Amino acid sequence: MIGFACDVWAGLFTILGAMRVTLRHLFSHAVTVQYPTVRRTLPLRSLNRHVLTVDLGSGKLKCTACDACAKVCPTRCIAIVGAGKGKERHPVEFVIDHNLCMYCNLCVEACPFDAITMWTGNFEIGAFNRLGLVFDQTALHAEGFYPTPDTPALVAAPAQQPVAAGQPGAQDAATP
Repeated sequence: MIGFACDVWAGLFTILGAMRVTLRHLFSHAVTVQYPTVRRTLPLRSLNRHVLTVDLGSGKLKCTACDACAKVCPTRCIAIVGAGKGKERHPVEFVIDHNLCMYCNLCVEACPFDAITMWTGNFEIGAFNRLGLVFDQTALHAEGFYPTPDTPALVAAPAQQPVAAGQPGAQDAATP
């Protein structure tokens, strides 16, 4: 009998705790964002679409086609074909299939050259068919600076650029 009474009181306190959370949000103001014209600012480390970063000095891709990102990917959505030897090694073909990607960020962490990042601010990844979500090297090429795991705090908020209509690999430079 005492155990039953203790269970009833514990259940009552649990319900009261849940109702406190409900009542707190019931009387707060709703936050509505008018999406196409106004965009929410994403947290700094939100994971979005992949981008191959460039060396700002030379303008070339940092990727050396070492295949570390493709090897660590649990879904095998990255395919790389490299050419050259030593310091002249570069990717000839770099393809990421976002149909398979589970956005685990392991490819970014495994890259020894910070050549790939997911902190782009471009969360609008959509297509009318599956081939629209397969991005090749030209679609993944970065136009400017994107943060890497070593430099996320150095980024100032860049101005937003509108996404050109009809470009499957188009990306905006929203706040990372």
